[in-house]
Amino acid sequence: MGIIPKVAAINDISGFGRCSLTIAMPVLSVMGVQCCPLPTAVLSRHTGFESFYFKDLTDSLPDYISNWKESEIEFDAIYSGFLGSLEQIKITEGFINSFSKKPFCVIDTVMGDKGRLYSTYTKEMCDELKRLVAVADVITPNVTEACYLADVEYKGENLSVLECEYISSRLCDYGAKAVVITGIEYKDKLLNYVYNNKKGTSFVTKKSQQSFSGTGDLFASVLTGMLVKGYNLNHAVQIATRFIYSCLKYTTKHNAPVSEGVVFEPLLYKLGGLLNE
Repeated sequence: MGIIPKVAAINDISGFGRCSLTIAMPVLSVMGVQCCPLPTAVLSRHTGFESFYFKDLTDSLPDYISNWKESEIEFDAIYSGFLGSLEQIKITEGFINSFSKKPFCVIDTVMGDKGRLYSTYTKEMCDELKRLVAVADVITPNVTEACYLADVEYKGENLSVLECEYISSRLCDYGAKAVVITGIEYKDKLLNYVYNNKKGTSFVTKKSQQSFSGTGDLFASVLTGMLVKGYNLNHAVQIATRFIYSCLKYTTKHNAPVSEGVVFEPLLYKLGGLLNE
């Protein structure tokens, strides 16, 4: 690892609305990590808005990656987010497997929420994502994604510890080394469940009054930054959980528009302090 760790961040970029690369780039940068974006699509606004411009970059990805490989750029980690097609999942898997010394791999399995897959997701994409999970060091599904990937019936956002352990162990059977299931509802609380080395740990936080887009991207970005800086998984999840709650509290307090996503910019300075704890 060099003076500044390098992370290849595979995700789309939206010109307006906090999500994907517009979260990953500033978060990783403030954590002392070089974020090297590999954009899968360009949008004028994220898909939560009624209208938006969308440019699919799938056809550009092989040449983009080829130039990186020709330049012999080495990465300390690869972090993937939303992948919008079967081809993009295959390209990401091929990119990860192309390194003789595989970088640390964080896969944010962005497929759906609240019991439903996104409209773009097909069965073939779900099956291919299971292959991508197999090369991951850490995956960060929400409850919906965890259930779909593990072929377990979705019954709501409130999983028991035994259900978390069972689902996580199935996902590790695919090849993932560790699983972090995010956003599990428990009364007026939220849990993030970590399954690592066949042991489970829950991290509890207060539940926000509103749900904002981008929280999953924010969580996975902080987690990736912590892990590539050498922190252990449990500590990384603890810090990411605390930071997300601070951002949600700030966003709600200032009545920020839900469509614009969770407000994190004024609190980025806090990440430096959290890293030293």
